[in-house]
Amino acid sequence: MTPDPLFDLAAEFAQATGNAERHTAYAACATGDEHISQTEKAATWTALAARRREELRAALRETLHGTVRAVPDQALPVATWQRGRVEVRAVTTDGARTVRVRYTPGQALETGAALIACAAATDERIGGTLTRTLAALPSHLDTEPTPTAPVGEEPTADRPTGAGREVRDA
Repeated sequence: MTPDPLFDLAAEFAQATGNAERHTAYAACATGDEHISQTEKAATWTALAARRREELRAALRETLHGTVRAVPDQALPVATWQRGRVEVRAVTTDGARTVRVRYTPGQALETGAALIACAAATDERIGGTLTRTLAALPSHLDTEPTPTAPVGEEPTADRPTGAGREVRDA
């Protein structure tokens, strides 16, 4: 369904709801036959509003069912959005609709790490086309790690000597 019929359904629902509320308010102020007339009109518009609401819900469910398939936005696939948010941008394959996913910085970092891991695993299965891109990373997971000094300490050979050391260690 295109947006125009959805807009029409939304407008009909809004009009029926507005008329129901208006006639209910008139009925509250009226007496006698006018009260009965306004109450009947309010009931008619309320029933119509309920039907239009259900039609609108059904149309929205039909239009928005299933998974949205999208590809990364070519112009700006990732951007900062407001303070403290990272936005991933995509466009549906037919180009008719944009898709945005907003992350906190922590969520963005976790998602980025997961994307890199999945890309590496997938790339390995299809022949390793990312090898040039990932050349700085170790190529084998079973290699022995290089021993390093504990965090915050300098290796013995790299420790400075002389007056500067006493001042720093004091």
